Amino acid sequence: MARRVLFFPWGWGGAAGYTARCLALAEELAAAGDEIAFADCGATRLVREAGFRVLEQDTAPLRDLERRRVPPYLPFADVERVFAVAAGYHRAERFGRQLDEDAAAIAGYRPDVVVIDMSPTAALAARAVGVPVVSLADADFVATRPNAWMPWSTVEPRVLLPHPPCLPVISAASARLGLGPVARAEDLLEGEVTLIPSTPELEPAERGTVRHVGPLYWDPPGAGGDVVLPEEDGRARVYVSIGSGGMVGADAMQAVLDACAGMPWSVFVSTGFAFRSELSVPDNVVLGGFTGVRRPLGWADVVVSHGGYSTVIAALEHGVPNVVLPFMSEQEMNGRRLVERVGAGLLLRTSRTRPDGRLEFTDRYSGRSPRPHVASVDIRAGVEEALGDPGMAARARRVGAELSALRRTVDRVGLVHGTVALGGTR
Repeated sequence: MARRVLFFPWGWGGAAGYTARCLALAEELAAAGDEIAFADCGATRLVREAGFRVLEQDTAPLRDLERRRVPPYLPFADVERVFAVAAGYHRAERFGRQLDEDAAAIAGYRPDVVVIDMSPTAALAARAVGVPVVSLADADFVATRPNAWMPWSTVEPRVLLPHPPCLPVISAASARLGLGPVARAEDLLEGEVTLIPSTPELEPAERGTVRHVGPLYWDPPGAGGDVVLPEEDGRARVYVSIGSGGMVGADAMQAVLDACAGMPWSVFVSTGFAFRSELSVPDNVVLGGFTGVRRPLGWADVVVSHGGYSTVIAALEHGVPNVVLPFMSEQEMNGRRLVERVGAGLLLRTSRTRPDGRLEFTDRYSGRSPRPHVASVDIRAGVEEALGDPGMAARARRVGAELSALRRTVDRVGLVHGTVALGGTR
């Protein structure tokens, strides 16, 4: 029996990764005969490119990242700080407006199940009317431990980002809907089932609803044929993917290009949606846009990434070592946990919190650094180390085999459909 499924990806800046992950699941559900729609988000161009219906919302312009200045590193220590700072949900009016729009989308579309990816307003709106919720999440979205996005931090989350708290606003809204108070922001992101797109080895479960379902990442239609990769010429192949342009500035991208200049590498760079005209491009580098990851990863010997969740998982599934230069705490967490811990790559920058809330950065080769991003000398050294250590590729292939096996064996469509009989119980 076909279901009506309504997706709510996180839309407050950097939305492409969340939306693309939702699209991967949406395409599996559509292939099973389900009717799919997406609420408005920060990356609706991807949804429309995939051919799915978008339910437009008046709050969408508020989520345009280009309207705001983004610092070179975002120290989110937990989900509550993301909701408060990135979305402004410490403001009751803003949270209430998004909650009302999500409730209207659910009332108008009448889904059998709602799928959220970091969307607390949609979770509340669905539960208020008894619609079951499937949560698509990194494990640290639903972690029960403190500082899950930044466990190395030694200060309270609000010391790093001193915006007012949003939990009182969220809890009050939940109580008005008859759902009771909310103890932790992470509780809203636990669904009737919570799908983690990796393996138990990479991300141990902390909640009973968690199911590890193997990789979920999405390539735009036709991306495989549109990608023009450098010709095979015997040189080492380096794929660069450091985000869609929402968080990463031209200076940081230029540092990567400068690291590649004059090296015996063949380099392909996915520049996302931004700043291609601002870059000085070496002769050994080919630029692409929002290209998808499958073909470039199938071609590459190493990937230089920002540590975005889907990029890291996709690289691991393809058995490609990852050289990570993070621009936010969760990306650093991914580099620490999903890459370095399993020996499948390198993390080029780590952060340390001072008691006054200031951050100190240490780069892998240069040491303590006042620079806003990793310098080209460290990026070059990282790529050279990854290329020179065959053990990294071997370990990436081992993890990749486990990811691929889980992707083949888990019935993700069945897990989503199975929530319909449960109703909205959380």
